[in-house]
Amino acid sequence: MKIVWTIVVVALVAVIQVAYYHKRGLRGVTYKRSFSRSRAVEGEKLEFIEQLVNEKLIPVPWVRVESRISSRLRFTRQKDHEIDLDQFHRSVFFLGPYTRITRRHEILCTRRGWYDCSKVNLVAGDLLGMANCRRDEETGCSLYVYPRIPELGELPESALKWQGDVTVRRWILPDPILVNGIREYRPGDPLKDVHWGATARTGTVQVKTRDYTVSPRVLLIFNTQISDGLLGVMQPEEIEFLERGIGVCAALASWCVSCGVEVGFASNGEDAREPDKEIYIPARTGDAQLDAILEQLATLVIKMKTGIHAALDRRINDGTTGMDILVVSNYWSDTIEKRAAQLRLAGNSVTHIQLR
Repeated sequence: MKIVWTIVVVALVAVIQVAYYHKRGLRGVTYKRSFSRSRAVEGEKLEFIEQLVNEKLIPVPWVRVESRISSRLRFTRQKDHEIDLDQFHRSVFFLGPYTRITRRHEILCTRRGWYDCSKVNLVAGDLLGMANCRRDEETGCSLYVYPRIPELGELPESALKWQGDVTVRRWILPDPILVNGIREYRPGDPLKDVHWGATARTGTVQVKTRDYTVSPRVLLIFNTQISDGLLGVMQPEEIEFLERGIGVCAALASWCVSCGVEVGFASNGEDAREPDKEIYIPARTGDAQLDAILEQLATLVIKMKTGIHAALDRRINDGTTGMDILVVSNYWSDTIEKRAAQLRLAGNSVTHIQLR
């Protein structure tokens, strides 16, 4: 008889715990994940941090955290988690009463990109594995991996030549035509620079300030087409070749900012965060501008969203002038040259940076 009652009690407890964990297994359970830094550079290592908390008295026999993480973020050690197909990530936890567990995984960033790791599925189960409950969560976890900036010897000859020309030409003489503002007269200012209209308005002598012929404002335009007649999807080796252009743009942007030159960026590719957004960053200088360009290069998808001519037409239509425009492209065609000629007539220089 005692055996029968024991079986009945065990069965009843089993049914109760199955029912509980089926409905309330994840009650009071919270999960957070983050990277040790929100930004990294291709080839760097950082930590991927998971934190699971049980805020109730009843333990949870097991909790499985499932999510998709790009295979380009490589786990250097496989411990307490499984990775299927180099992409599907699982971590399993046991949670005692009022328990907080933190796990840190070392990640190698093998490729530039924007990695959205925010979506997570939590699964909690009972002791007997007979019931479980699920919950989807948004953790807000993402990572920007900036492209690696190539060494000088890795850059195309046309990029090196352009840098050399700018270095030689910079800061020589003020341009007598390019007026960029006015200021109060200072002893030694030539009378020919007096701005008589501003002087009459302000009641004090005002003179024109002039820009420098060789203080360029640079616009980098990256062409995501491998050839002028591109139709359909590019082959992996073609995309890999165009990745070099991302590095060239990163190197040129970094060089411009280090020299105090205003630099902007545009492309006919696609933004991984906002596929419908036009990729265009107006020219500015400073570390914040370099971060903005590197972030855009991280999120750039190499695909032909529009033809390169459309990206050039936008610059023509918005009246771009006084810019050194660098077209980083695998090829040069009559279509591009026609737009380049129009941009030159508007007071810009246009240089082709040939990939190699």
